[in-house]
Amino acid sequence: MSQDDDSLCNSAYQYFKCAKPLDFSYRNLVSLEGIRHSQELPIPIFLNGNEKPLPLRVRGAPKKSSKSNRYRTGSFWLNKNYLKNVNGLRNLADRLFEMADYLSWLDLSDNNLTTISDEFLLFPNLSMLYLHKNNIHDVVDAYKLRNLKKLRTLTLHKNPMCGTPCYRSTVIHFLPNIRKLDNVVVVRSEREQERKTLDKDVRVRLTNAYPEDFPCTLVSSKMR
Repeated sequence: MSQDDDSLCNSAYQYFKCAKPLDFSYRNLVSLEGIRHSQELPIPIFLNGNEKPLPLRVRGAPKKSSKSNRYRTGSFWLNKNYLKNVNGLRNLADRLFEMADYLSWLDLSDNNLTTISDEFLLFPNLSMLYLHKNNIHDVVDAYKLRNLKKLRTLTLHKNPMCGTPCYRSTVIHFLPNIRKLDNVVVVRSEREQERKTLDKDVRVRLTNAYPEDFPCTLVSSKMR
């Protein structure tokens, strides 16, 4: 790819990142299967009849492409629903967004999610992920987010996982690129201390879940 092509890609990415969000919050959705698609139409049909995004909270809906009729934005709000999982999220994004790979902000706060889905890993430019006020129990779930190299802001507060001993330092340990966790900036002293505070039970679960990253023979020496 030439330098001019790189510049065009960066310019397009910034446009999508700064565009108004696609807002489907407060829709009483219990799953993404509550959205169905016609083969002829790229825009979703909601089973409850609310097929349009909410424009008032963000002073208008994002623009659509004249060619594809898909939304030109990198922000997707699905908060304040009753979602138990996000199965099919990437497929949905491909139908909704002009450039699903440019999705940078995803808000799934205040739902009924119980795990951190692998679906999030399908969005390489995701930099802001809101998952607070859900029902996620295992802090080890957060470890998979290390594969999102551009993730800088993450919210997990008001999930059962937050009761894990040394919860904050554990998540910081998992995600060395994170800059803000639960709306609080990560400071240098937290980076320095995080390796010393990993809970023993978390170590065991982490090793079992990711044996390729944490061989049993190395866990105690690396994470004590």
